[in-house]
Amino acid sequence: MLTKEPVVAGPTTPAGRAPYDNECREALRPHLYAIIDQAVQAGWDRTTAAYTLMYLAAKAPKEHISQS
Repeated sequence: MLTKEPVVAGPTTPAGRAPYDNECREALRPHLYAIIDQAVQAGWDRTTAAYTLMYLAAKAPKEHISQS
């Protein structure tokens, strides 16, 4: 469970351009690593945590996951 809402920087270039995708990756990277670190601290293997996040990310466009 995350202890606080992460702050993700917004884009500075329009969608559809290569810099847009790169900006998104850089905005999300520290949060992704923080989640993996939390999983490892909880006892999960780092590789398993990373693969699990890849699996969930691949499903995310088809599923709407919200925290209620």
